[in-house]
Order: sequence, then structure tokens, then C-alpha cells
Amino acid sequence: MIKLLVLVSALFMTSCATKVHGLRKTADFTYSNVVNGRLTIGGITHTTEKWDYKKKINLANQFRTDVQEQRKDIIIDSTSYLVKRMGRGLYREMLREIEEDSTLSEQSLTLLNQNLTDRRYIAFARIENDITRNSRETEDVTDTEGKATGDKKLTTTTNRDMDINFFVYDIRNKYLAWNGLIKKSGTNSLDYHIEKKNGLVQFFDLITGSKQGSLDKKYPYPKKPSERYILSRAFSGFAQNLPEKD
Repeated sequence: MIKLLVLVSALFMTSCATKVHGLRKTADFTYSNVVNGRLTIGGITHTTEKWDYKKKINLANQFRTDVQEQRKDIIIDSTSYLVKRMGRGLYREMLREIEEDSTLSEQSLTLLNQNLTDRRYIAFARIENDITRNSRETEDVTDTEGKATGDKKLTTTTNRDMDINFFVYDIRNKYLAWNGLIKKSGTNSLDYHIEKKNGLVQFFDLITGSKQGSLDKKYPYPKKPSERYILSRAFSGFAQNLPEKD
């Protein structure tokens, strides 16, 4: 069964909720239907990294925990329930479809419909982009009177940006009921104090980027923000955008 999704106007988005890019949903994806039909977490995949099964399950459990924490008014079923009902082989195949095709096949929807007769909605997530950027900035160190001392403060920064695509399937009717992209990022930084006595050559190197290998070794960038930290924010953002009680 095929059902068209309608584009949701930004006017319907609350100011406090995480923004969902390209949000589409069916008219029957309502609070009462989600509460009565239950929402099961299907899992999460990555388009460029090949995660092992254990990691996929661990992150799926985090997905469920973060959504349930945000939305205590809706019962969220864990991925283990889905695996138990479908079997590990069929479950792996569904994750492969989401990872490679960004959609569940008609066959998978039929099997879900047949095996999860007491559930209606299943949520999957797929990381579309995962980008890390490094930067350096220098500024003068000043004394209590605001005068430059000749020392420098060097700040190294590592940013991580992730775009996560969320899919909610209505397995009772076998179509996509909700879909949208959530963007989240994280930043780590380190500060280094460079005294004037270290010489102007070093300051010149910082500005021009020469002797890059030496700079990277002496003033390394911080580790990139953790996957779990950014995904947790995205999962919570997804939960914020689930239907609210009228």
C-alpha cells in the first residue's frame, strides 16, 4: 500500500523543539495513534562507517533510552523486542536496507506487518553526514589593565557535525509515516599559553601555518566530540518532534 507524505510547514514547529529539515508526515501520524499503536526502535546505521552488530545494538539501545527519557508519555519498545520477533537474520537485512537504500523494502514491511501484529510504528535512523573540522585561533594575552603582555593564547578546536535522517514506518498500513533530517554538532577546544620568550618565529609559524607537523605535535587538536554525545542530542530532538497530546 502506498501513501504520499505531505510537507509540513515550519509554522507547525514549536520554537522549543529541535528543527527537522524536510519534515514529512502522514495525517494519521497522531498522538493517539502513536500511544495506542506503540513505537518500537528499529535501530541506527551509518552511511560511511561499517559498524559491527554489537555497536549497532548498543546505539539502538541508546536511541530508545534517550527517546523514552524525553517522552515519558509514550511507551517506547526496545530493539531487542524487534529482534526477538523477527530473528537476527531478518533484522540485519532491514538494517542493511536502511543503510544502503534509506528505505525498507515492500518485503520487509510485509514481514513486519505479519510478525508484529500488536505494534504499529517502528523508528530507524541513518547518519547521512559525519564531518570533523579543525581550526586554530590566536589572541593577545593582556594584563589587568588590558595591555598586551606579548604572550599569546592559542586555541585549537575540533568540531563534529552530524546529519541524521529519521524514518518512522507504519507497519500496520505498510508505509512511511514520518521522515526528516536532524542536524547536530559538538565542539571540543584546548587553550595553550605561549610566552613571549619563545620568540617571534613561533608566532609567525602559528599565523602562516608553516611547520605544520611541528605545530600539530606541540599544540595538538582536541579529540573530536563523541558519537554518543551528538547522537543523544539528535535522539532527544527526534523525541521532541513526535506528536503531542491535543
